[in-house]
Amino acid sequence: MTGFDALLDQHRPVRLLTAALETGSFPNVYLFSGPEGVGKKTAARTFAMACNCQGEDYIRKKRASACGQCRSCRKILSKSHPDVHWIFPSGSYIKVDQIRELCRRLSLKPYEAKTRLAIIAEAHTLNPEAGNTLLKVLEDPPEKTLFILTARQASDLLPTILSRCRHIRFNPISRENIKNYLAAHHEINAKDADIVAAMAGGSLSCATAMIEKNWIEDRHWIIKTLTELHNQSINYQLAFAEFLSKDKGRMETAFDIMKSWYRDLAVYAYVPDQLINKDLSDEIAAGSKQISMSRLLDISRMIEETARNIQTNANARLAMDNLVIAISGKGNSKKWKK
Repeated sequence: MTGFDALLDQHRPVRLLTAALETGSFPNVYLFSGPEGVGKKTAARTFAMACNCQGEDYIRKKRASACGQCRSCRKILSKSHPDVHWIFPSGSYIKVDQIRELCRRLSLKPYEAKTRLAIIAEAHTLNPEAGNTLLKVLEDPPEKTLFILTARQASDLLPTILSRCRHIRFNPISRENIKNYLAAHHEINAKDADIVAAMAGGSLSCATAMIEKNWIEDRHWIIKTLTELHNQSINYQLAFAEFLSKDKGRMETAFDIMKSWYRDLAVYAYVPDQLINKDLSDEIAAGSKQISMSRLLDISRMIEETARNIQTNANARLAMDNLVIAISGKGNSKKWKK
């Protein structure tokens, strides 16, 4: 699917964008905000296709969705259309040189598009100089040019940029719809699909990445290791911490799994039907009786603090060593330094 029907749980955004296409009246700048992996970039691409579709059926019926087959649609799908410009972060940020180059391209006449588009993905990563440079072109946008910015939250943008945008908020995707999508499009059973959907935080791309990275297997191993840490030697604990800290992606996965595990242990006595790791309910029931609530809350805070410290450039190996030892109950949980 290449149209708006590819989006899940985005009824209001689709309605607003469809209405704009049907009337031919839309602003110079859109902001699509919402969590990662809910369809913001897909919606931007679909809108670009609908603005420039050359399909005869599309033109005759004036549909608010593109054919997906014409020359223009195929170019936009492959990101090779000369008048649909995509900007992505270079490293952690969108840099000023990227925006300057975009402005240079937009100063030229369009090659073939009816409506030229500049799609700036993850606009919340614009560095200050890049943001100010973009603001100048938004104040006096080129003719027949539409900007679409995507961001996690509107508040992450400069207020002066935000004031020039028509804001459309995208929703997290429901657990049930993610589960159904995974079951239909990936070789995964319904039980595992439900667990991944619960952990995906409403993000379809996150859920898909979890499947591709064998997240289910990692979860079983990490949880089993956590439950046995108190019986293991200090050398074993440090080896576990070292393994996790060697890879950023693995470390982030481990944090998510740890959070879900200790969260389930904490809520089991109160709302057992709200577990994330539902397939491990027997283990959760047994584990929740062995750890006090105050201890569970302490561990959860330590996991959050460790993740936050590593994000702000703390030594990952040292931080993970401290966390693992503290979880095992053999260390001093007050030693949490960068």
